[in-house]
Amino acid sequence: MQHTRSVSPCIDQTEQDIEAYYRHAEVGQVAVVRHTQGGVLQYRVYEIEGTNPSRGRVYARQAGAFYMKHGRNCFHPKGQTTFVVPTAAVLAWAKEYPQGGLGYSVYRSTGLIGR
Repeated sequence: MQHTRSVSPCIDQTEQDIEAYYRHAEVGQVAVVRHTQGGVLQYRVYEIEGTNPSRGRVYARQAGAFYMKHGRNCFHPKGQTTFVVPTAAVLAWAKEYPQGGLGYSVYRSTGLIGR
Protein backbone atom coordinates (compact mmCIF):
# COMPACT_ATOMS: atom_id res chain seq x y z
CA MET A 1 0.00 0.00 0.00
CA GLN A 2 1.41 3.36 -0.97
CA HIS A 3 1.35 6.42 1.24
CA THR A 4 -1.27 8.73 -0.30
CA ARG A 5 -1.22 11.63 2.15
CA SER A 6 0.47 14.86 1.18
CA VAL A 7 3.73 15.56 2.98
CA SER A 8 4.45 18.59 5.10
CA PRO A 9 7.06 21.10 3.89
CA CYS A 10 9.26 20.29 6.90
CA ILE A 11 9.17 16.51 6.47
CA ASP A 12 12.87 16.21 5.63
CA GLN A 13 14.14 18.45 8.42
CA THR A 14 16.32 16.63 10.93
CA GLU A 15 17.12 17.45 14.53
CA GLN A 16 20.55 18.51 13.28
CA ASP A 17 18.94 21.02 10.86
CA ILE A 18 16.79 22.43 13.64
CA GLU A 19 19.73 22.68 16.04
CA ALA A 20 21.94 24.36 13.42
CA TYR A 21 19.34 27.09 12.88
CA TYR A 22 18.23 27.73 16.47
CA ARG A 23 21.64 27.34 18.13
CA HIS A 24 22.82 30.38 16.13
CA ALA A 25 19.53 32.28 16.14
CA GLU A 26 19.48 35.87 17.28
CA VAL A 27 16.83 38.02 18.86
CA GLY A 28 14.42 39.25 16.20
CA GLN A 29 14.90 36.32 13.82
CA VAL A 30 11.95 34.25 12.62
CA ALA A 31 10.93 31.12 14.51
CA VAL A 32 8.31 28.68 13.26
CA VAL A 33 6.32 26.46 15.58
CA ARG A 34 4.68 23.35 14.14
CA HIS A 35 1.47 22.12 15.79
CA THR A 36 0.17 18.68 14.91
CA GLN A 37 -2.99 17.70 16.69
CA GLY A 38 -6.18 15.94 15.67
CA GLY A 39 -4.93 15.38 12.14
CA VAL A 40 -4.35 19.11 11.61
CA LEU A 41 -0.94 20.48 10.64
CA GLN A 42 -0.40 24.13 11.48
CA TYR A 43 2.65 26.37 11.36
CA ARG A 44 2.77 29.58 13.36
CA VAL A 45 5.41 32.21 12.66
CA TYR A 46 6.89 33.99 15.67
CA GLU A 47 9.86 36.17 16.54
CA ILE A 48 12.74 35.01 18.71
CA GLU A 49 12.75 37.14 21.84
CA GLY A 50 15.71 35.58 23.61
CA THR A 51 18.15 32.72 23.91
CA ASN A 52 19.91 30.97 26.75
CA PRO A 53 22.76 28.93 25.21
CA SER A 54 23.98 27.67 28.59
CA ARG A 55 20.59 25.98 29.14
CA GLY A 56 20.12 25.24 25.44
CA ARG A 57 16.89 27.19 25.11
CA VAL A 58 15.32 29.58 22.64
CA TYR A 59 12.35 31.76 23.55
CA ALA A 60 9.79 32.71 20.95
CA ARG A 61 7.52 35.67 21.61
CA GLN A 62 4.04 34.39 22.56
CA ALA A 63 5.07 30.76 22.01
CA GLY A 64 7.30 29.92 24.98
CA ALA A 65 10.59 28.10 25.44
CA PHE A 66 12.02 25.43 23.14
CA TYR A 67 15.18 23.34 23.22
CA MET A 68 17.86 24.32 20.71
CA LYS A 69 19.03 20.73 20.34
CA HIS A 70 15.87 19.28 18.80
CA GLY A 71 13.18 21.98 18.80
CA ARG A 72 10.87 20.37 21.34
CA ASN A 73 8.84 22.49 23.72
CA CYS A 74 10.58 22.78 27.11
CA PHE A 75 7.38 22.32 29.10
CA HIS A 76 5.86 19.53 26.97
CA PRO A 77 8.84 17.81 25.29
CA LYS A 78 6.75 14.80 24.28
CA GLY A 79 3.92 16.96 22.96
CA GLN A 80 2.89 17.92 19.45
CA THR A 81 4.38 21.41 19.39
CA THR A 82 7.92 21.80 18.05
CA PHE A 83 10.21 24.25 16.32
CA VAL A 84 10.99 23.75 12.65
CA VAL A 85 13.41 25.66 10.44
CA PRO A 86 11.65 28.57 8.70
CA THR A 87 12.43 27.59 5.12
CA ALA A 88 10.75 29.34 2.20
CA ALA A 89 8.44 26.32 1.75
CA VAL A 90 7.39 26.32 5.42
CA LEU A 91 6.75 30.08 5.43
CA ALA A 92 4.75 29.88 2.18
CA TRP A 93 2.65 27.02 3.57
CA ALA A 94 2.02 28.95 6.81
CA LYS A 95 0.82 31.95 4.80
CA GLU A 96 -1.41 29.87 2.52
CA TYR A 97 -2.98 27.82 5.35
CA PRO A 98 -3.12 30.10 8.42
CA GLN A 99 -5.73 27.88 10.10
CA GLY A 100 -3.82 24.70 9.28
CA GLY A 101 -4.49 21.85 6.92
CA LEU A 102 -5.78 18.29 7.11
CA GLY A 103 -4.26 15.15 5.67
CA TYR A 104 -0.57 16.05 5.81
CA SER A 105 2.06 13.61 6.97
CA VAL A 106 4.93 14.90 9.08
CA TYR A 107 6.74 11.54 8.93
CA ARG A 108 7.92 9.52 5.96
CA SER A 109 6.40 6.08 5.60
CA THR A 110 8.81 3.34 6.62
CA GLY A 111 7.24 0.87 4.19
CA LEU A 112 6.65 -1.72 6.92
CA ILE A 113 4.00 -4.33 6.24
CA GLY A 114 0.78 -3.59 8.08
CA ARG A 115 1.50 0.11 8.52
